[in-house]
Amino acid sequence: MTRFGGWRKTVGAALLVALAACGGGSDSPGAGAAKGGGQDSAAAAATAREDSAAQRRARFGNRVARPDSLRALYVNGWAAGGRTRMRELIRIADETEINAFVVDIKESDTYLTHDSTGIALAKEIGADTMPRSRWLPELVDTLIAHGIYPVARIVVFKDRMLAEKKPELAIRHTDGSVWLDQKGKPWVNPYDRRVWDYNIAIAREALDMGFSEIQWDYVRFPDVTEARRRTMAFPGSNGKSRDRNIEEFILYSRQQLAEYQVPVTADVFGLVTHLEGDVGIGQNWERVITAADAVLPMVYPSHYFGGVYGFSQPNAHPYEMVRISMADAVERTRAVQRQGKKTGEIVPWLQAFTADYLRDGITYGASHVRQQIAATYDSGLKSWVLWNPGSKYDVYLPALRPADGSPSPLERGGWRPLGWQPPRGRMSVVVRRMDQQTSQAAADTLRGTPADSGRRVPASGAATNRAGTNGAGGR
Repeated sequence: MTRFGGWRKTVGAALLVALAACGGGSDSPGAGAAKGGGQDSAAAAATAREDSAAQRRARFGNRVARPDSLRALYVNGWAAGGRTRMRELIRIADETEINAFVVDIKESDTYLTHDSTGIALAKEIGADTMPRSRWLPELVDTLIAHGIYPVARIVVFKDRMLAEKKPELAIRHTDGSVWLDQKGKPWVNPYDRRVWDYNIAIAREALDMGFSEIQWDYVRFPDVTEARRRTMAFPGSNGKSRDRNIEEFILYSRQQLAEYQVPVTADVFGLVTHLEGDVGIGQNWERVITAADAVLPMVYPSHYFGGVYGFSQPNAHPYEMVRISMADAVERTRAVQRQGKKTGEIVPWLQAFTADYLRDGITYGASHVRQQIAATYDSGLKSWVLWNPGSKYDVYLPALRPADGSPSPLERGGWRPLGWQPPRGRMSVVVRRMDQQTSQAAADTLRGTPADSGRRVPASGAATNRAGTNGAGGR
C-alpha cells in the first residue's frame, strides 16, 4: 500500500482484510495448504478461512481493519457526544487523509463517556453519572459505515474517583493516608491487579461496541519530584520496579483481550524516547516497545524543556523536535529487534494546539502540523495522531492531504518540509553509546582484538517532561 493512497476502503473490504489476517496465519489447515499445494488442501484452507471469517463476523460484526498507515484525530468525550461536532469531524475524515479517530472512553476524572455500562464497580463509584455521550454505540456504527478506524482511549492510573471511593486501591502516603498529587488529587495504585481488571472490563465494553483498538493512556506512575516520590507507598509492589510493573500490565491486558484480536497500545511521555531508565514514571522505552502492539510517544514540541536536543525553545522547532525524537525511538527499537525481540509500531502524537501557557508568542497553524507530519515520515514511520484537547481542527485543515493522497492545500501553495538531519551528537545517550560501541568494535576488528562492549558514554542528567503537568494542551 502506498503511503497515502488506497487506504479508503468500504466497510466490507476492511472486514475482509481483517478476516484474512485472522484466519490465515494461525489456522493449521491453511498452513498445510501452503506446503502441500494440492487442490484438496487448497479447498480445505479456503473452507477454514470462510469458517473463521463467519465466526469473527458473528462475534464482532463489521469491525474496521487497522489501516496500514494510521492518520488519526483525537476526539474527546464531549465531541463524541455532540452530533453536530461529529458530523464535522466525520466530514474531515471523508474528505482528507484522516482515517481514524481516537475517542475518549474514560478520562482522568474517572467518568465514562458512555451511559450504558454494565460494570458493577463503575456504577458503585459513580463513573456512569456524567456521560458525555448518549449515543456512543450508534456513533461507532456510523464510524464503521464511513470506514473510519475507531480507537478507544482509556486513562488507566490517573483515576481520581476510583481512588477516592475505593481508598484501598489508591497510592498511599508513607504516613498511611491516601497520597495526593500536586493538585490535591489521588491516583490508583499501579501495582493493584483489581485496578488492572477494572480498566480491562472497560476495554471489553468498548470492543463489544465495535471499537477496533484499545489505547492505554496515563499508563504510568505520577510525574513528581524525587522528594515527593519518596512519600509514596505502593501496597503489593513486593519490590517490583515501576517499569517492570507497567510492562506487565500491558502484557496482561493483551492476554486478557486476546479473544478480540485487536491491537492494544500505550501512550508514553515524549522524553521516554530520549532518556534512559523509566523517567521516574515507569515508562522505559525498551520495555514498552516490546510489550505493546504500538507505542505512542507524545512528542509535542511545547512539552520539552529548554535545552533538550540542543534547542533553547523547542516549541519553535516542530520539525526538528519530532524528527530527532523519532530518530531516537527508531534506533533504540532497532537495537531491541537485533536482540531477537518483537517490537510494536511507533506512532507519534503530534501537536495540533497552541501552547498558550508558554507565553512565547508562537501560534501553531497548519504549517507547524505539516512539518511534524513530514518529520514523522522522514524518520521512516508511517502513522501519526493529532492531539487537540478540544478536538477542534479547523485551523489545521490546510495541512491535511485530500483522501486521494494528492498534495494538501498547504503544499499546493508552495510549502516545503524543512528536511533537517539530526546531528549524531544531539541524539540520546543510549544512541550515542551504541554509536561509540559500533565505532570501537570496528576499530578493534581492524586491530584484530575483541571489541570492548563495556565502554560507556556518561549518562545525561534526568529531566522532567512537562507532559501531563501543564495547561490546556498538556497530558
